[in-house]
Amino acid sequence: MEQGGIDWPSSCRNGTCRTCIGQLVEGSVRYTIDWPGLTPEEKAEGCVLPCVAYPTSDVRIEGSAI
Repeated sequence: MEQGGIDWPSSCRNGTCRTCIGQLVEGSVRYTIDWPGLTPEEKAEGCVLPCVAYPTSDVRIEGSAI
């Protein structure tokens, strides 16, 4: 998002601070580590951490889910 010029809150850039949390509305993402900073319930609800997520399709993410 940052490289694409999208203004989105972030802080730690490693998935622990949760500043960037959002709701994945469309598309899919993958992580290089298992769901950093997200509970299983948040994962089931579609929450994502864009700072460490890699899109695997076109995505639409809405603002803070917390």
